[in-house]
Amino acid sequence: MHIDFDYFFAQCEEVRRPEIRQRPVLVCVFSGRTEDSGVVSTANYVARKYGVKSGIPIRVAKAKLAGVDDALFLPLDASYYRQVSENAMSAIKEHADVFEHVGIDECFIDVSGRANGRFDAAEALARTVKQRVQERTKLTCSVGVAPNKMLAKIASDYNKPDGLTVVRPENALQFVSALDVDKIPGIGPKTRDRLAELGVKTAGDLASFDLFRLIKEFGKKTATYIHNAAKGIDDEPVMESAEGERRQQIMRIVTLKKDAQSAEEMYADLEEICRDVYESATEKKVAFGSVGIILVLDDLENVTRSRGLKAHASSFELLHSTARSLLDEAMGEKKRSVRRLGVRISDFQDSSGQNTLFDYFTARQGE
Repeated sequence: MHIDFDYFFAQCEEVRRPEIRQRPVLVCVFSGRTEDSGVVSTANYVARKYGVKSGIPIRVAKAKLAGVDDALFLPLDASYYRQVSENAMSAIKEHADVFEHVGIDECFIDVSGRANGRFDAAEALARTVKQRVQERTKLTCSVGVAPNKMLAKIASDYNKPDGLTVVRPENALQFVSALDVDKIPGIGPKTRDRLAELGVKTAGDLASFDLFRLIKEFGKKTATYIHNAAKGIDDEPVMESAEGERRQQIMRIVTLKKDAQSAEEMYADLEEICRDVYESATEKKVAFGSVGIILVLDDLENVTRSRGLKAHASSFELLHSTARSLLDEAMGEKKRSVRRLGVRISDFQDSSGQNTLFDYFTARQGE
């Protein structure tokens, strides 16, 4: 199963304040430059009726909602959302053979054992999971039940919100064939557009397309994955998460006082951010194995770069020098105008070499 909490951040706000459920609710990341600067993180379904969606600038959302007097633009409350997520995840774990945490608002569970390999039993269990999540947190979630992770993820998005979609093995190919290619996880706008140029619009088109031509266009790894996915094939297992989180990270991101066009203009901010991240890692007594940077450009495009270390480290100097090298690399590739700058560390170990609890700091999740 793939379990996805519906419009998570905005729904958390509705749970906290039930009286706002019928109003357009937008949870936003405010940059602080002006009252309208920043982006929409999550919008409830009332707001979406006006064309508002995650990732658009706040000023654009306000224009779409012009004349709607009761629209709410709320700041992101990460600590509250994390608490709600942890409560919901604990309810889900109780019904899982294997539990894989993906993000603050989604997870995979394997229930093959509990369901004895029977899809009618798995469907009943999915209804129980949805009920338990709602009882414990008052949240709705959408669940996809399928023979593999890829199909389960597609299925969970098939009938949102509060949906339940079951894809049985005998119906898998029929289910996926009719979908637009960009419904396949991992196919983004660029790949979708290139496939359209090749005459490929549905997963069925993709499944029948020549694999060698795909390899020529996208490389062997991507071509093999999307070709198999279009046939409903995926052999990636659900991976048990460690205590707390396997995909843990510590991230800090700030809005620059003015847009930067060079790496040098951001060196002072970068050092301060690295210091903040390093202090968080020190407090948690974790060593990190990967360092990354995040650039949010003036057109709101995200640019990320990361680098794995040869060995886990707990050195500020190594963190700072790696982040600075990544920044130089990203800014040297082409001309960019950077509005926000962030640093992220991940792949943690504690002093005993074990994974530790995660630290969320997210600017945009919760669809």
